[in-house]
Amino acid sequence: MKKIKINIDYSKCITPENCRACINICQPVVFVLTFTDEDYHDPKNWKIVPIFPILCIGCNLCVENCPEKAINVLIK
Repeated sequence: MKKIKINIDYSKCITPENCRACINICQPVVFVLTFTDEDYHDPKNWKIVPIFPILCIGCNLCVENCPEKAINVLIK
C-alpha cells in the first residue's frame, strides 16, 4: 500500500480564500478551506488543508494547477 504525503508551503499559499485551485481540481476531494482562528472573517486566518490525504490518487493535478507552486505530493 502506497503512502501519500501532501505538503503545502503556506508562505506561498497566501490567498487560499480567493484561489481554491487545488480544491476545484481535486476529484477525490482531498483538500478543504478552513480557518485557523476564531476570527473567520479575517482572510489571514484561512488556509487550505489536505484533510483526506488517504483519498489522494497521486494524479498531481493539484501540483500542476497551483498558481503559486505551493503544493508537493510525495508518494512512497
